[in-house]
Amino acid sequence: MLSIQVNNYNYIVKSNLSIIEACKFIGIVLPRFCYHEKLSVAASCRMCIVEVEKLPKPLTACSADLVSNINIFTDTPFLQKARENILEALLLNHPLDCPICDQAGECDLQDQVKIFGGFYSRFYTGNKITVEDKYCGPLIKTIMTRCIMCTRCVRFGSEVAGIDLFGSLNRGVSSEIGGYISKLFNSEISGNVIDLCPVGALTANTYAFKTRPWELRTIDTIDTSDSLGSNIYLNFKESEIMRVLPKVNEALNENWITDKTRFSFDGLKNQRIGKPLLKVVEDWLPTTWESSLELFHTNVNKFFERQTKIKRAASNYSPVVVCGNQTDLETSKNLHNFASRLNV
Repeated sequence: MLSIQVNNYNYIVKSNLSIIEACKFIGIVLPRFCYHEKLSVAASCRMCIVEVEKLPKPLTACSADLVSNINIFTDTPFLQKARENILEALLLNHPLDCPICDQAGECDLQDQVKIFGGFYSRFYTGNKITVEDKYCGPLIKTIMTRCIMCTRCVRFGSEVAGIDLFGSLNRGVSSEIGGYISKLFNSEISGNVIDLCPVGALTANTYAFKTRPWELRTIDTIDTSDSLGSNIYLNFKESEIMRVLPKVNEALNENWITDKTRFSFDGLKNQRIGKPLLKVVEDWLPTTWESSLELFHTNVNKFFERQTKIKRAASNYSPVVVCGNQTDLETSKNLHNFASRLNV
């Protein structure tokens, strides 16, 4: 245990913590973009800077370790001005498209600018630099011009997912997140970069332009798509599920959920079979609804004929309908009624 001072108040904390972790432990949340509890330290955004007594320059709280009797200041006029300058630099090339951004309302950049940002920019005459969007697959929507180079997605891919998909390219104002080869983010947990991104650079493709976060209601529940039982939040609007988010549980899923957990709810209402398929020998071939219903009617009539013969031999005969675990209650009820009418 160490004795430290934060804003001239004395505290006792663990000895193996960084400054940002110690401040969180005592109830002071420092602003950050690049720092995440489950990823390595990058110290690239500089938003979490603090002043330490007897040191000539501020330190990044995420990369600085505690020492005994350290005196830390988290909200001095110097730090306020420094954070304002940092945000001014981050907004140089950031597009002003908050009204159409899916991250609006839960964007870390919006929150930090509201608290620490200035009222004007000294570089309003410069032209904004745009970045080409990257392809990550059908689940992740990318608008890379919004990226603030926090590198969370880069570290998540290499440290957690085990795929070096992204990297930091170029230098200075030309820096961008990308890869030399465009390829699919082929991982079962790729959707977690959506939660990691502090801005609207990486968002869910299935959630695009559907609703706003302040229109959603939330309940916490457990995922049943696998045997892990990940803790999740369900965001729903009226009676429709809009998205699934992870709930932190260190004993089970930590901060992550699989893509199956995140996107499988979409199969309840969307992505249904667009056209009927008819099995010919071993292949499934597309057909029309008219011919499919005629074939179904013929088979049902044959079924009634066979049923009459079977009933004479077995008095306890009853039809059985087998359906998957993704079948909704309305469809299950209709199937039950259909099976009951067959048992006449």
